[in-house]
Amino acid sequence: MPRIIADSIACLDQKEAEEDAIRVIPLSFYFQGKVYHDWVDISPQEAYKLFLEDPDSFKSSAISPAEYLEAFREETQKGNDVVCITLSSKISAGYKAALAAREMLKDIPNRIEVFDSETVSAAEGFIVREAARAAKAGKGTDEVLKVAREMKEKVGFIVLLDTVRHVYRTGRVPRIASQVGGVLNIKPILTVSSGTLHPV
Repeated sequence: MPRIIADSIACLDQKEAEEDAIRVIPLSFYFQGKVYHDWVDISPQEAYKLFLEDPDSFKSSAISPAEYLEAFREETQKGNDVVCITLSSKISAGYKAALAAREMLKDIPNRIEVFDSETVSAAEGFIVREAARAAKAGKGTDEVLKVAREMKEKVGFIVLLDTVRHVYRTGRVPRIASQVGGVLNIKPILTVSSGTLHPV
C-alpha cells in the first residue's frame, strides 16, 4: 500500500489527515523574525491575521528538498511506496523540491512517485484524499495514481479576493489583473487553469 504525502496547502486538518493516513508536510511562514509551521503551530486563520497586521514582513517558503527527503526516507524504510501530491508546479517550487528528493533516493527498491496536482487549496485536497482512500482500500501505486489523475480532471478552484495587490506582489497573477482590480475597484475572481492562476 503506498503512503500518500501532501503539502499543507491542500487544506487538510489533522483529523482529516489521520482519517485517511495522509502525511502532511507543513509550509513555513516567517513573520517579524519568527518561523511558523502551517497547521502545526499556527492555523490558516491565525496566519492571515498576522499577514494583515504587517504584509511586508510576512513571507512564506516552499517545502525544501531536505524536508521531502526526510519524509520519503522514513516511509520507504517502513517498506512503503510513496505517492507525493504537490500543489501546482507553476505556483510553487515544491514539486521540483520533491523531485530532487526522489532523485536522492533513486537506488532504493521502493517506488516514489511525485504527482503535480496543477491546482491549490481544497481542490488539491480533493485529489489527495481520493488517492489516500484508494490506498486505504488496498489499491496499488499505479491504481492510486490513476485515481489521482481522474480526480484531477474533476476538481476546480475559484477564489474571490478583496484585493489582488498582495497576490500580484508574489508574481502569481498577471499584471493586467492587478491593474484592472485597482483602477475599477473590483474584487477579482481567480481560477486555476493549466496550473496557473488566471482572472475569471
